[in-house]
Amino acid sequence: MEYAVETFDLTKVFRDREKGKSRTVTAVDHINLKVKRGEFFGLLGPNGAGKTTLIKMLCTIILPTKGTAKVNGYDILKEADKVRSSFGWLHGETGGRALYWRLDAEDNLRFYAHLQNVPKDVAEKRISALLEFFELDKERNKLVMEYSTGMKVRMMLARSLLANPPILFMDEPTVGLDTMAAVETRKLLKALSAELGKTIVFTSHNMHEVEQLCERVAIIQNGRIIADDSPSRLREVIRESRIIEVKIRDPRDPAEISQKLAEVPLVVKVLEAKREDLDSTIRLQVEDEYQAIPKVAKKLEALGVKIASIRQAELTLEDIFVKITKSEKP
Repeated sequence: MEYAVETFDLTKVFRDREKGKSRTVTAVDHINLKVKRGEFFGLLGPNGAGKTTLIKMLCTIILPTKGTAKVNGYDILKEADKVRSSFGWLHGETGGRALYWRLDAEDNLRFYAHLQNVPKDVAEKRISALLEFFELDKERNKLVMEYSTGMKVRMMLARSLLANPPILFMDEPTVGLDTMAAVETRKLLKALSAELGKTIVFTSHNMHEVEQLCERVAIIQNGRIIADDSPSRLREVIRESRIIEVKIRDPRDPAEISQKLAEVPLVVKVLEAKREDLDSTIRLQVEDEYQAIPKVAKKLEALGVKIASIRQAELTLEDIFVKITKSEKP
């Protein structure tokens, strides 16, 4: 079986009553997706795009209005029990609330192993292996309420692997985490994919982490898939956007300097102007990067700005996301 997840015109329509009037909202609109076994697949989209609704249908938590899907080869409507035994799920917004805080790590995992019908002898071996893999073995007898946020996320990842499922649905697992905990979580997810060969379906708002982790990305907008490819191929789709990146050292507000650069011939628009400590980065969309670079450099020199570097830059996934979603708005 080549695909871990397949959807067939998967659709979800909600009925909503507002001010006494009934209306329908199409959260997921005839989506057809195929995720290969062992693939790290990213689903990227803004709030309300349909990401979580799609994941909940795949997890058999809500029923589709139309269409169906297969998870690990099992139909979500006809073989829901087999589907549920095929995946682990982590929903970032629930945070550590999905764990029992007044139990220690071992008892938490024993409880969930029992719910998932993992044989007791298998569960004990697996719990020890998971606590070691997620570097929680020294904290196994500490109450979860005493864990840091990052440790709670590791516990939730361990819980999702108790039945050793081939597929993991990670619904915004880094939401609300501090920088270090988010970095740690991304490393663990990468290890689960690379070392254990798990198929991971990963949703996020964070373009940077999707670009870091995912082999393939689908962009969802208004319940529809509007792009589906590798990050590098998505860049090629809109290669007509030429970008240069300027790093400068100047006490002035980078927004003020970027306004001056916007007046330079061949500069189409300013994409970004941000400060980091004493340095600033300005990203510009230009008509021709080779002709624009010397003109931008000359303008900066005239403004008395110290240039650290100026170079042609690749589109980021965020640039692609903004461009594609804007073009798809009705």
